[in-house]
Amino acid sequence: MKRMTTVLLLLILAVAGLGSVTLTFWHSMSDYQKPIIDKLVADFNKAHKDITVRAMFQGSYDDTVTKLKTALLTGKGPDVAQVNIEHIQIFSKDGSLQNLTDLIGGDSSLSPEDFVDSFWQTIIRDGNPYALPFNISALMLYYNKDHFKAAGLDPERPPRNWEELEEYARKLTVRKPGDSRPSQYGLLWGVDAMFYQFEPLVWQNCGEIFNEQMTECIINSSEGIEALETWRRWFSEGLSPADLTIDEGIQSFTMGRISMGPMTSGGIRYALENIPWSLGVAPLPEGRQKATTLGGGSLAIMAGLSEEKLQAAWTFIKWMVSEKNTLFWYEGTGYMPVLKSAMSSLEIQLIWQRFPQLKAPIDSIEFARARPVHTNIIEIRNILYNAVEQVRKGVSEPKPAFDDAVTKVDELLE
Repeated sequence: MKRMTTVLLLLILAVAGLGSVTLTFWHSMSDYQKPIIDKLVADFNKAHKDITVRAMFQGSYDDTVTKLKTALLTGKGPDVAQVNIEHIQIFSKDGSLQNLTDLIGGDSSLSPEDFVDSFWQTIIRDGNPYALPFNISALMLYYNKDHFKAAGLDPERPPRNWEELEEYARKLTVRKPGDSRPSQYGLLWGVDAMFYQFEPLVWQNCGEIFNEQMTECIINSSEGIEALETWRRWFSEGLSPADLTIDEGIQSFTMGRISMGPMTSGGIRYALENIPWSLGVAPLPEGRQKATTLGGGSLAIMAGLSEEKLQAAWTFIKWMVSEKNTLFWYEGTGYMPVLKSAMSSLEIQLIWQRFPQLKAPIDSIEFARARPVHTNIIEIRNILYNAVEQVRKGVSEPKPAFDDAVTKVDELLE
């Protein structure tokens, strides 16, 4: 009798497991973002009894790229991955990502036309979609409203152009007699190896980093050199600290030692919950024209899955970018909603009432640009980063620094 009961129990468990699929999902969302990812995944699992998604944090975007490359060689990669929009090029070219054309074409519940146009373009390669936009951010100007008030500036009127940015930074920089450096810097505009913070300066000055075909680097144009000279001046005049890493600078900003600087919209909610002063968020000040950078990642399905897993993965990534969930993600982080229907919803109006700082990224979409993509983009970014760093440190002048960088980058573009 006991043996029969055991057999029946095993049969029941086997039947219950029929049709169930387990998916591994790799992502790069840490700190305050991870609990929100975990909540979304838990809600999905609760709503889909036949699918279980296991979310696994992999480190930064570049860490995830490295791990994906290794995992794909061993056949032990994830089923779904959050891929930086720049890195889609790397994995779509080698066939590692599932082309979503047929899945989208056969599913009336998802319309490409509902995605924000510039966001949708971030996942298109050779005319085909290889992911769904998920956590798209824009580079914004964060500023300390309390510092503005103390300096006699209107906290509701952030700088609108480069001239005002420098004027405000001078007023906000505090130098006490006898100190070797300012006790408060007016500006933080560092550049890290992502080169994320420098790109919009070139575009705002009507320059380009690459030609349209991505076969030549043209950052050494007069517009690019002028942008670099302007950026260098912010350091040489002592308006921006020259000896802090990006992370150290952000920490100093949080502690009230720096008044303003460009930061990702994906950190707005974290900033609101962790700084002891009043935060302002605004579009980047313009040069000759308005421009900002789109960053972030998308959700991709790895190629070669069984049909059962493929359909389950498709169900998962669709659910993650639904109107309800993209708004939940937006309110919890600052990454922008990816759907036009979400942008025009009543719910987003209520979100702005609760967190008015979240509206500024939406106002920047019309002049936001996706970052350049290439299979060698990581190496290319490092070359350009090293060039601007040489100028900042006084080792090189802008033109020779960019001329040398262009020669090296062009070899990688061939």
